[in-house]
Amino acid sequence: MDKTEIDPSVKNLIRISLLLMILPALYLGLWIWISGSEGMTYSEQVQLLMSYIPESVRNPYLVTITLFGMSITSAVFGLYGYIKSEANYPRKTSLFIMTLATIMSIWFGRSLF
Repeated sequence: MDKTEIDPSVKNLIRISLLLMILPALYLGLWIWISGSEGMTYSEQVQLLMSYIPESVRNPYLVTITLFGMSITSAVFGLYGYIKSEANYPRKTSLFIMTLATIMSIWFGRSLF
């Protein structure tokens, strides 16, 4: 395979990694937006955040574990895409995705432990 061609398996790894990052990124964006509200206490902020989550899975610990797992899995797929890639563009893309997923994993992980 030519160094400029992107291997289809690397494309799929990048796609899966991006898909796994969507929910954690949206959750973090929502939390940053809600936590910017100065007129609410912390418990009110958490209650407002949980109101966006479906009733059946409204356990904050379960949500954090799930999003932590999605972020870690995204980072692993990004690393694997980086290792398998031979072309320059997918290597940089995989590295960028892996870095973002790792930062999100640290964010969720510090709230768990």
